[in-house]
Amino acid sequence: MTFKKNILIGVVAAAAIPTMAFADGDGKSWDGQVAGDRYVASGAATSERILTDAEIRDIISRSGAPAGSTDVRYVGGSETAVETEYCCGGTEERYEERTELQETTEYIEAVTERNLIQPVQRTLIQPITREVLQPRNEDLTEDMVFETNRLPVRIDRDAVPTVETQYVPQVEENYREETSETYFDVVTQRDVIQPIERTTVVPVQRRITRPRTETITAEPRYETRTAPTQRNSIIVPNTIETVSEQLTEMTEERYTEVAVPYVATRNIYQPRTITTIQPIERQILRAQTEEIVEDTIYEEVRLDPRIERDPTPQIVENVIPQVTERTVLEVEDVYVDQVTRTIIQPVVVTTVQPVINEVLQGRVETETLPTRYEESTLASITESVMVPQTQVNYIPQVTEAFNEEYSESYFDAVTKRIVYQPKVVTRVQPVIIERVRGRTETVTNPTRYETVRASLVVLNLGAPCNCN
Repeated sequence: MTFKKNILIGVVAAAAIPTMAFADGDGKSWDGQVAGDRYVASGAATSERILTDAEIRDIISRSGAPAGSTDVRYVGGSETAVETEYCCGGTEERYEERTELQETTEYIEAVTERNLIQPVQRTLIQPITREVLQPRNEDLTEDMVFETNRLPVRIDRDAVPTVETQYVPQVEENYREETSETYFDVVTQRDVIQPIERTTVVPVQRRITRPRTETITAEPRYETRTAPTQRNSIIVPNTIETVSEQLTEMTEERYTEVAVPYVATRNIYQPRTITTIQPIERQILRAQTEEIVEDTIYEEVRLDPRIERDPTPQIVENVIPQVTERTVLEVEDVYVDQVTRTIIQPVVVTTVQPVINEVLQGRVETETLPTRYEESTLASITESVMVPQTQVNYIPQVTEAFNEEYSESYFDAVTKRIVYQPKVVTRVQPVIIERVRGRTETVTNPTRYETVRASLVVLNLGAPCNCN
């Protein structure tokens, strides 16, 4: 089978109808900022004679670019084909025979061993005699005790408040201005020269057809044949029986309790009466006020300078563009392979021999017999207890009485102070007046680089696929 693909030749005048245009700067490069980098064409120059003069003239004429100001650059191309055309070819079959042994394992189940379990449960009875304490309480009351306690004299003195100081300022203010004038330079007109270098790039692609022959080995085709089945049999052995006992012992305790009486707590009550006498002396505050006149303070305050600036006029900009144009043709080679393919078809014939192997799958059974019960009585045990010592608690019963004896006295303290502060303040206000002095400047912006890419020019080189 032959595959063919037609290639259309598209020739468009790059300078007249560009299909994609872009500038290395942003459209606002008139503000004096750098507008991208200058376009640098890739590939080799025409002076290196990678292309012939006839090929160069043909490329320039097809692109529609001016011959005098056009730079032709050869960017080369990859040797890898971008497209493949399949021409004539054939198929050759090669046979190979194989023998495959297919084994299957078949399991034969049989009881080869049986375990018999005889459970035996034995109960041991343990008689225990336990002594239990039986506590009781008793109360005793002693004779009444009388006590008198006289405390030290307590003085309750009125709190002395913090002295309240009242400042009475007596301020006299004076005001004075100091005036001065200055001049500052302001740009009122700016001439902006904007150099622009515009580059038109025309990509040219040469499609070169080259013949190629290849031999491909296809995926093997498999054929399978099945032979009669073979079986390998086995002999089943006799069952082996084993008997084992499982002994379980349980100890059961049977308790008998005997009471032992004793005195656990003895409470002794001690009555007591305590009389407390507290002497109290109260000291009362008598407030006092005093007046103070301080020395006169003279102060001069210099205020921040006040700047009165004349309004700045708006800058008038005059933009003068200087445009330089050039055209670059970038020539690239791509390859299209014409392949003549020969296909080798391997055929693998496999003969399958089924074999069934019988394998014994032994199984062990475990069987539990009915439980056998046994009972045995142990020697009796007596658990004695230790009678604890009697706990004696002394519980005082206290009755308290409190009496206060009062007396009064007076003391003097300063609680308010009035301070008079005379003060004379002089305020000085510096005033600076700034005047405008206009001037004109000329600025040359960085060069603005623009790049315009045109449509692709495709040339076909080589003969079509020819099959007889």
